[in-house]
Amino acid sequence: MNIQLLRRHFPELRDLPEQRQVQLLSRAHERAYSPERKLEHWRRNLVSLVWVCAISLFIALVAGPTLGLSRPVTGGIIMIGVLPGFIWWRHRQYVAQLRPEVDALMREDAITKPAP
Repeated sequence: MNIQLLRRHFPELRDLPEQRQVQLLSRAHERAYSPERKLEHWRRNLVSLVWVCAISLFIALVAGPTLGLSRPVTGGIIMIGVLPGFIWWRHRQYVAQLRPEVDALMREDAITKPAP
């Protein structure tokens, strides 16, 4: 988990010191990926794998031949379009899983620390 890159997705943490940001994001990751949620994550990973395979097979077996594309071009489309798109999509899902945990931790901190 690269905290430096992840912090840009949570602008509400900008006012906090860097050490506190790292601590909050680490705790949010631990809560979002706790052992109790293991089956949920396996399911999400398997569904993502099925989607990537289905899209890649569709491009390789249907779209490529229909458009008259050669095998290397079709493979290039999959490597340049589908796989980076998958990585981007999974990162968005990761941030979406962390967001509720970060919000909950921020609320907990606001309750435990009275305003000056």
